[in-house]
Amino acid sequence: MKIKELLNIINGILLNPSKDFLEKEIKKFSIDSRNVKKEEVFIPLKGEKFDGHFFIEDALKKGALAYLTERNTGFNNGILVENTYEALVKIGKYKRKQLELAIGITGTSGKTTTKELLKLVLSQYVKTYATEGNFNNEIGVPLTLSNIPEDTEVGIFELGAGKIGDIDYLSEIVKHDIGVLISVGHGHTEKFGSYENVIKGKGEIFNPSKKVVLPENLLNFYKEKLIDKKYITFGTDGDIKIQSISLTEEGTEGILSYKDERIKLYIPVYNRAIFQNVGAVAGVLYHLDINPIKALKILKDYTPLKGRGNIYKKGNLTIIDDTYNANPLSVKNAIKTLGLLKGKKIIVLGDMLELGKHSKILHQEIGKLIEKSNIDVAIFYGKEMKYAYQKTKKGIYTESKKEIAEKIKKIAGDDRSYILIKGSRGMKMEEVLNYLLG
Repeated sequence: MKIKELLNIINGILLNPSKDFLEKEIKKFSIDSRNVKKEEVFIPLKGEKFDGHFFIEDALKKGALAYLTERNTGFNNGILVENTYEALVKIGKYKRKQLELAIGITGTSGKTTTKELLKLVLSQYVKTYATEGNFNNEIGVPLTLSNIPEDTEVGIFELGAGKIGDIDYLSEIVKHDIGVLISVGHGHTEKFGSYENVIKGKGEIFNPSKKVVLPENLLNFYKEKLIDKKYITFGTDGDIKIQSISLTEEGTEGILSYKDERIKLYIPVYNRAIFQNVGAVAGVLYHLDINPIKALKILKDYTPLKGRGNIYKKGNLTIIDDTYNANPLSVKNAIKTLGLLKGKKIIVLGDMLELGKHSKILHQEIGKLIEKSNIDVAIFYGKEMKYAYQKTKKGIYTESKKEIAEKIKKIAGDDRSYILIKGSRGMKMEEVLNYLLG
């Protein structure tokens, strides 16, 4: 995209342009002046506590090709617009039009993993682009769209939500052809208000979709919304059946079956729920008439993003880094996953945040589940996890992450041991991992 094309898209007005400015090629759009590079356009956004306009000069010093602005700054190579955020959305919507297909993914947990798995699989067949990291909100989604490479055929977009209406808003920007729901649980109930509202809010992913993929156990909640849609379910009793999940020393194995086809897969992570993600990926493949038996074999080479199930080994310890985030659904899966491994099993849990009035009872449920599990020891960290600690005799409570690492080493001794570490993003449980790895 050239500057002159950008001007037309956002109805911008030039400010102090340099020679041949209109013919300059834009490589990328950036909203962070600290990371902006040459041939990139800086878009300063305004929030409650910050105003990106104060960093325009910094972006130019870093080599920014141009910048958008809501006021005349006096700097060279500016483009004046009425609202920089609305300009970003316009760019995103314009770039979306170049795609042959867009896939939208949401869920209480598992959406980033599903996105990464689907990207890995589809990249074998078409030029694919996907949300980077978890850029899944009202800023991240249009920014992701704006940076779609010119030759991209299929886009995969993660859509996050904190309240009813969020996914509807993002869907209006993405206009995805296939909508994928991974899971619904007690995530962000503080903002949603209730579990019922979470169900309603996540179901907004289906509104623009022509084709749909969803868990079999959620179908009854959405049947009316899906009357005019072509849908495929996944799960134990879904259209795509997920069976025989087991954990080995090196990862997770399971079987998917659909109609007369049957696929046995191995994925190098410890996570029983990853086959729910794979089931969703298979659903998309069937919608696209791609045979998953061949396509899914590439998952043997899958490497998770940092903090999402990475495996570290140190001496007799095998450490599962699941520190990126946590909610009741994902923590319950972590407990069940760890329980499938053979050896001493230690789980380290930090608070599950943003659960509002439901927080106490949901943390208590975690403690009860651990008590019934075959996990040997649970180490709890955070004021909310005290409620879980109170519901199991297997628990240790501490307020020091360094102490957690020391206790793990003492409990494990010389035994072959598996340690799973998990907590909400704000708890920064990766610090425990750092202590363990030294």
